[in-house]
Amino acid sequence: MKLYRKLTLVTAILGLVVPLLGVFAYVFINSLTGIPILALFLGTAVLIAIVIIATNIAAIVVAFYIKNTKLVGAILICCGIVLFLTVQIWGIPGLALYMLSGIIALREKPTPSARKYTIKCLTCGKELKHINYADFAKDHLADNPTHLEYRVFVEILFTT
Repeated sequence: MKLYRKLTLVTAILGLVVPLLGVFAYVFINSLTGIPILALFLGTAVLIAIVIIATNIAAIVVAFYIKNTKLVGAILICCGIVLFLTVQIWGIPGLALYMLSGIIALREKPTPSARKYTIKCLTCGKELKHINYADFAKDHLADNPTHLEYRVFVEILFTT
């Protein structure tokens, strides 16, 4: 697993613990009283908790399902800023960790996709196959210097 994904997962899990417990306690206490009396005092706190939960879940989804690391980095930095704007001083750890994971994602180099090379010698009909090494047919050409006609197939393999 890539470093920015690990850091995002840790940050989001830590960021989900307190708001989920708060929303659970709010709903539990309101169900005991039967009257949503806490809504008068804690209504905005519950809305803030829902924004925090949505931001952390969005960060997890973005980090694991979007392949473009530049886009992921920008969105993770935005998630940190949203957390900071939502809960001010309490959002500083989330801001720092999301900024760090966003910067790591921005700096990450894209991994080249795996390729399967198939070269068919049109003179003798021999099929030469290899993965991720384009110069493997050189031996066949060295052994058979009169075989000068080849057909090259490059298949890009799906990687996760």
